[in-house]
Amino acid sequence: MHNCNFNKTALLTDIRRILWRLDTYRKDAEKAGHPLCKELLNDMDNDLKKYSKKLEDAITGLAKEGKFTFCEKC
Repeated sequence: MHNCNFNKTALLTDIRRILWRLDTYRKDAEKAGHPLCKELLNDMDNDLKKYSKKLEDAITGLAKEGKFTFCEKC
């Protein structure tokens, strides 16, 4: 797709799926006694939450301005 608004929505969906999976992986790392793996997953979680928030804010801001549309070609 060549539409920036669609891409933002798709990325947000993908990031939220990964965040959901990280929670499961973090629990597995804790059960296995791998503190470094858990720490890495925590770092990834924090970073992805920041990007998720930025994408959500961008989508919400465009929607409030009436600029969140999809192109006619899509």
